[in-house]
Amino acid sequence: MTEIKIVFRFNISEVVFPPIEEFLYSDKELNIISGNRIKNEFLKSENTIASQINNCINNGELIPTEIWCPFWTCIISEGQMNVFTAAIGNLEQFKEFEKCMAANEFRLSEIIYLKLNDISRITQMAKEKYYKMYDDEEILRNHIEKYNEMREEVIRYASSKYKVMIEDFFLEKIKV
Repeated sequence: MTEIKIVFRFNISEVVFPPIEEFLYSDKELNIISGNRIKNEFLKSENTIASQINNCINNGELIPTEIWCPFWTCIISEGQMNVFTAAIGNLEQFKEFEKCMAANEFRLSEIIYLKLNDISRITQMAKEKYYKMYDDEEILRNHIEKYNEMREEVIRYASSKYKVMIEDFFLEKIKV
């Protein structure tokens, strides 16, 4: 059975921190499904699903729910540890992901939530690195709090069904 893990990490980390790929390690061969990989590889491919998603994006439309499962399944590699660090957002999308995993007999073995407890630390880092983009700490703080609320809704739902690990956002290495 194909194994799946999810790592939730606030996306400012791609701007302020190194990419998540640099933090993950495993004894198994990894297929890391990150936002950068989706954008730089999958959406530039000739894949039919990629073309449909690009059409939605180019037309300013939301990606229809019926495309989610085909998208997820075409980026999963059987025989590898598949780690989603992107492409699963809110609770509705997570529930669709669950259905897709069950329909394809994939096993969600773990969810790792890298919770951002020290919001002031990350806002300060963002301001120092990209002061023009993140000059208003309150806007960034509100964005992070909304992200935490969205992820925690998923975590509350999933915690009775799956192995859920809540770790500190600032971990240097993450074993998957």
